[in-house]
Amino acid sequence: MVEDEKACSIALAMCRGLERTSLLRLVEALGSATRVWEADPRDWTEAVRLQPATVRTLEDWRRRARPFHLETQLAERGVHCLVRGLPDYPKSLLHLTYPPLCLFVSGQLSALKRLSVGVVGTRRASPYGLEAARWTGQVLAQAGFCVVSGMALGIDAAAQEAALSAGGCTVAVLASGIDICYPPSHRTLYEHIKRHGLLVSEYSPGTPVARHRFPERNRTLAALSHVVVVIQAGERSGALGTADMALELGRDVYAAPGPITSIHCRGSNRLLQDGARLLIDPHDLVADLGGALDSVHREAHRPPQRWQALYEAALMHASPDQLAAGLGWPLARVYAGLLELEIGGWLERAPGGGYRAGAGLQSKKR
Repeated sequence: MVEDEKACSIALAMCRGLERTSLLRLVEALGSATRVWEADPRDWTEAVRLQPATVRTLEDWRRRARPFHLETQLAERGVHCLVRGLPDYPKSLLHLTYPPLCLFVSGQLSALKRLSVGVVGTRRASPYGLEAARWTGQVLAQAGFCVVSGMALGIDAAAQEAALSAGGCTVAVLASGIDICYPPSHRTLYEHIKRHGLLVSEYSPGTPVARHRFPERNRTLAALSHVVVVIQAGERSGALGTADMALELGRDVYAAPGPITSIHCRGSNRLLQDGARLLIDPHDLVADLGGALDSVHREAHRPPQRWQALYEAALMHASPDQLAAGLGWPLARVYAGLLELEIGGWLERAPGGGYRAGAGLQSKKR
């Protein structure tokens, strides 16, 4: 059953100590998350060479966890789960060799329906690099594109802050659990993205930052982006890994030129030497993308009939608990409906709480 598979996928993704590569290989070997969850531990070790400590961790988690309650508990904290194989899962991730089993997201879910441009670069950005990142983020946001980045120091943060300042949308792909702000100095940016953009992680809440998670984060970032722009990158910059993954996925990669005397521009300059598209003005990128923006916007339409009553009630700025009481529905059904209405663009969260009609519906009314 679909609900069983979803619940088991979320439960497995939330098992601390089960690394994502082991999890994905287990699901591939046994055929489904449900089969992994129900399997004998001997089946796990026969399918994948798990360390004894990992087997004990998964066994202990299976004894304690209640899969059908986890999604509701997360939703109460403002965290939603997008599970592979279900309609709300980003289709662009399916191009990866091992797509994440589950994404944990918080914020404006409609951001995943926009045409997205990844903007990445070095943490050791120069004043020139920061200015170029801000300019690019601002122009893209004003043109209606969503800026995707990693909320890192330097180029990432500069582009995302500029996108938000321009009234646009940004998605931050994290290398930690969605409830952990890294770096800690970006707490203000983290909160702004949570309110006006979208936070995305393939790691369960509470998962700390680790070195090996940054390349994993970068592959997800590249897959969520329709185009990737490298503003400034050294020869060992993680941004180059993002660019390589984007190329493997068939995405266009742009790079901004930098001084040949700067070690922090050698990687991005090398991309240009190897055939990346030259970015000298972000308006040119917008022109290159042309009518692609319109092609990815869904035509605004009435909400599904099964959620019509919930949609109308949500516009009255009621909380989920109030909606459940007013409609006489279980709270879990209210959360499921709100999630689908947000993903479909029919609802979006309003500043200060509550909901308002999604941007697509508002534009159609105008």
